[in-house]
Amino acid sequence: MSGEEKPPTPKKVVIQVNRPGPKLGVDLTKTPKNWLPDARNARLEFRARIYAYQGGKWVYPGEPRKITFILKDVSKEKGICLNFPSKSKSNENPDLFFADDDDRMKEFTFDEDKTDKKNCPTTIVARNDNPSHKYHYLKATTKAAVTEAVAVVRCEDYGAFGVLEASAPECEAIPPREAGGQPGEGVGPNDIKIPRDDNDNKIADIAPQDNGGAAGDSDGDDEPEIDGYDGDGLTNYEEYRGFIVKRGRGVEHIRTSIKKKDLFIYDKDGLGTGFFHKSGLVLHFIPKPDYYAGDSSKKDASPDAGKQIINFNAGNATKGEQHALRLVNERIRGCYGYCYGDGPGLPKVTNRVAINKKLCTGKDEHADQLSAVIAHEMGHAVNVFHHGEEPNSDHVCGGKVTDEGGRVTSGDVTCVMRYDNYNYTQWCHVKDDGTHCRHPIPSPENPGTTFCDSKRGTGCNLVSNAHRNDATVGACKTHIRIKGW
Repeated sequence: MSGEEKPPTPKKVVIQVNRPGPKLGVDLTKTPKNWLPDARNARLEFRARIYAYQGGKWVYPGEPRKITFILKDVSKEKGICLNFPSKSKSNENPDLFFADDDDRMKEFTFDEDKTDKKNCPTTIVARNDNPSHKYHYLKATTKAAVTEAVAVVRCEDYGAFGVLEASAPECEAIPPREAGGQPGEGVGPNDIKIPRDDNDNKIADIAPQDNGGAAGDSDGDDEPEIDGYDGDGLTNYEEYRGFIVKRGRGVEHIRTSIKKKDLFIYDKDGLGTGFFHKSGLVLHFIPKPDYYAGDSSKKDASPDAGKQIINFNAGNATKGEQHALRLVNERIRGCYGYCYGDGPGLPKVTNRVAINKKLCTGKDEHADQLSAVIAHEMGHAVNVFHHGEEPNSDHVCGGKVTDEGGRVTSGDVTCVMRYDNYNYTQWCHVKDDGTHCRHPIPSPENPGTTFCDSKRGTGCNLVSNAHRNDATVGACKTHIRIKGW
């Protein structure tokens, strides 16, 4: 139609849609299952990768990004194990940190140094087995954008534990994977525990002290079953973290059993422990007083009772102080040996166990006398008493000086805690009719070689079931106790 206006021509509108880039994720490899912390420069390699999410799964490689590794919740135990280094040199540096001196980490920048003022020991069991270092970094970032990075974590404690995680800009966390394995599915935290610790008791799952996930602060050693009390004063975590002990002319680190009761001894003069091993305790020797919170520079001087502490570097999961024993050769006038302290009692109240070696090894002494005396006096330091109390006065029977029944020469004649012969050549008992009956004690007698588990008299102390010189205490093995808390 003429004269009518034409409608305006519509304008073309262009809408630009910014399509998002591919979804990115970053993962991390897990700690090897068989790895245990080792303070001697132990190093662990962890690998992080960046993936793109394609076709419903994570595909390597994704777009390059700077990858950051962070250590968190890292233990800071004193020293490197329960009894090293000495209290005066013990620090609380992070027990896990990034190895900034490692060639595999040349292309990283480091941050979050948490170094204590004190230096770390460079010699633990061998010269320079823990090379010196200035820093304890807990954060490491690649200098350039990458799709894969390897971080090296250094360990400086036998009980070290912590958590490692990886992150990268615009990347979601992917659950961790086994080394050499495929990436996990979906998204979720990629942090991993060092060491492998699925039950979270701060003990490596592979270690015997883990005991299927037992609490780190439990103390249930029950071998030998001796005093009716479980435990040796050291918790599962402490026995796992371990000790430096003497081995030949050198030292070594050991992790102790959570089933067997352990006792630590500083044998200053190399006496050995004689028949004391018959107690059933597991015995360990330490090199010098420094290793039980003493001071080796003082030579013969020993710390007061209660200060010879074998777990002086305790921290995580401790229940209390546990004590070692000091064994010395000492001239004691007219005496084979003596246990100095508030005893018989525990190592906690014992100052020292002194043995008069010269007297024990005299020309008229039995070949086993020294071994028996050491075991006897060590027995007093672990709560073992004589078979009976010494009489206030000698007992006279028919003009003969005798040992009253149930006294020091009573009980099992093979026990180291029984006095052989002593000042008596016989013991006596009163018969039903009121008369006295004397029984000879052999002279000489062989020293005891073991710890008895019964009060029952044996040998010369067994005339008949009706006339036995049973110990009033005896059953020595059942009295042994070392736990100090």
